[in-house]
Amino acid sequence: MSDSNDTIEKNPEDFSELVKDYDLKAVGSNAALEGRIVDIIENRVVVDIGQKTEGILDRQELLDWDGSMKYKVGDTIKVLAKNVNFKEGYIIVSKKQFDVQEGWENVFRAYKKDIPLLGRIVRLTPDEKGFVVDMGVEMFLPMSQVDIQKVKAPKKMLGKDYWFKVVKLNKKEKEGTVSRRVLLEEEKQEKQKELLTSLAAGQTVKGVVTSIVDYGAFVDLGGLEGLVHKDNISYGRINHPREKLRKGDEIEVKVLEVNKETGKVSLGIKQRFADPWVAIETKYPLGKRLVAKVVKLVSFGAFIELEEGVEGLLHISDLTWEGRPTSVEEYVAVGDKPWVQVIEINKEERKIKLGLKQLETRPEERYLEKHKRGEIVRAKVKKILKSRVFLGLEDGVEGVVKISDISYHHIESPDDFMKEGEEIEAMIISDELDRNYKVQLGIKHLADNEWRTFSAKHKPGSSVEVTVRKIGEAGISVEVTRNIEGFIRSGDIDEEKVSLADLEKKFKPGDKIEAMVTRTELDRKKVYFSLRALSKVREREELQKFMKAEDESKTTIGDLLQNELDKKK
Repeated sequence: MSDSNDTIEKNPEDFSELVKDYDLKAVGSNAALEGRIVDIIENRVVVDIGQKTEGILDRQELLDWDGSMKYKVGDTIKVLAKNVNFKEGYIIVSKKQFDVQEGWENVFRAYKKDIPLLGRIVRLTPDEKGFVVDMGVEMFLPMSQVDIQKVKAPKKMLGKDYWFKVVKLNKKEKEGTVSRRVLLEEEKQEKQKELLTSLAAGQTVKGVVTSIVDYGAFVDLGGLEGLVHKDNISYGRINHPREKLRKGDEIEVKVLEVNKETGKVSLGIKQRFADPWVAIETKYPLGKRLVAKVVKLVSFGAFIELEEGVEGLLHISDLTWEGRPTSVEEYVAVGDKPWVQVIEINKEERKIKLGLKQLETRPEERYLEKHKRGEIVRAKVKKILKSRVFLGLEDGVEGVVKISDISYHHIESPDDFMKEGEEIEAMIISDELDRNYKVQLGIKHLADNEWRTFSAKHKPGSSVEVTVRKIGEAGISVEVTRNIEGFIRSGDIDEEKVSLADLEKKFKPGDKIEAMVTRTELDRKKVYFSLRALSKVREREELQKFMKAEDESKTTIGDLLQNELDKKK
């Protein structure tokens, strides 16, 4: 850098001697020169252009679209020689003007020869209706010409290089328009021609779902779109293609038909699999009983899916022996999975008739014939869901407990109260099965007697050992037993007001502490405790013990005289 500094710092007289050997006219004003960056000083860039003195370039001319420097010391660049600054002693050069000059040559050649030209998207136009593309010169790219599809995130394209077609040029006005969409459409057409030539009916190909409409789904096969009609998606019942497909899904399809004249391709998904009705009598013989899903209700019955592509009709007359029901909804609902029996098959018409009344009495119904409402039973926790728990009562018989029937107090999840595999007690709370044919059970109902016993035994003022469960701003939630919870309000914890942070330091979930009963609300299943009141009681008890001990230890003058008389006697 010392050489460049020496050059810049020469006085005008010394510099004028140097430029005698440098004739700007001989080189040519605006002539292209190749130089090497030797230093960057603040806003100036020093370039060795092979002359007696260096060229000086404005640093702004070397910045990228985002303001970062595109070049570093040692890089070779091309510039235009502009003029000589005799006062400061350097030759003024321009990279930007060189780029503009070269850019216009490239743009004009690309426009005349109708060839693509590489450019970089550098910024959005002020009205955001397009981009500015840097090709040495700045060209306008309308938003409609960016892509075949609508551009959803324009800012993500900033700073990226793409190939463009120059579609409009006004060299006199120094402006032009480019298009990327034209090139993409040409590329798409070429791919479509290639695919149409290679595709044939019966082929299995991969594709991506591009859009879904009421009558089917369009699938991109790699530049060519085909249609999967709704009827060709599944052998089963579907009301809308969205039930089976989503935009962006990668799927395999079978080519059903190719029209090379119109470019239309018909595709199928279900054709990739065997027709489920081929061996229907073997899979579903007469008399077979099975659990199946109700998929649709009509006035005369319910359609039940035995497997994908195979549906049977449960007619309203086959729901019950107790006369014709007024509605199907009395017995089944969409999504239910009842037991049914195959009672008729017509393979040619693809019809299966199912029956419900033909089944034997359900195990759960027989269970309720032996066990009545209010009875306490033992059961094993089989499965815990967020809103309910399934319990095994006996072989083939399940009961269900709703989360609202677990505790009189709010619980976040049944996991807080029980674990899978655990054996517990529950009460039958209804003589009828729920809609899923489960015995309806409750656990909180067992606590009624326990609450009454607790209330009778622990009157206000009595102390009880409790377990800390949760600490909050309002106070501490505690557990007396599994079925009895209580609460210590913040004002009943200490004489002084305590913060949540202090409470969390002093108490931890699981800690066992002693507290005083202050109030029990049996009808609301609530009990309140106080640490503050218990502490005062303990203090009074300690004081009474101390005072009693003090009284017993005092010796009066009368006591001493009496002792002396006793000695004389």
